[in-house]
Amino acid sequence: MHLIPARVLHNWDFKPRPVALQSYEVIIYLTNKQYLNVEQLNPELFNFVEVLRQVRALREQIILYKAHFVQCSRAMQEGLFLRLRSRQHFVDTSKLYTLHDLLEIHGGGLLGELTGVVSDYRVHQETCETCSNQKFVCAVCSAPPAIRPFTDCFNIAQCYTCHGVLHRECFNRSTNCPYCTASLICEI
Repeated sequence: MHLIPARVLHNWDFKPRPVALQSYEVIIYLTNKQYLNVEQLNPELFNFVEVLRQVRALREQIILYKAHFVQCSRAMQEGLFLRLRSRQHFVDTSKLYTLHDLLEIHGGGLLGELTGVVSDYRVHQETCETCSNQKFVCAVCSAPPAIRPFTDCFNIAQCYTCHGVLHRECFNRSTNCPYCTASLICEI
């Protein structure tokens, strides 16, 4: 008896069901190794599973913090990213999950863990002189006020490719990320 990954992804169903021994071994082997893009496989799941939506929001905040903490020597000294070393994919992207991650989300443990991580990141950002003073100019409109990524988090958007920060309204109007476009031009 084991849960069926397809039933988890499509129905959020964690009920153990009979499986063949070979299938069982494959599922066990892939539980921590196979990355699943849940948004791509079943985008509607986020509309029906509140805790999954909350975890996604926390992971997006982690990515935003990472983009700015890499410039902070104090963040590196404090080892802020080491809190997620067993889940490196959480620091690299907000889209990929393992079956084990989904099990922990369902069980409630992962939401608490990520809430604690984001809380620690927020404390660092508020108390660190380097991080608390970071401001960016929107590459689309260049209009004041400058973007403060941690205090304006509901009014900004971040490019999934380069993690550039823009006003949410500018990001939605723009067909291409200006940071990605600029880096392509520089490569040519």
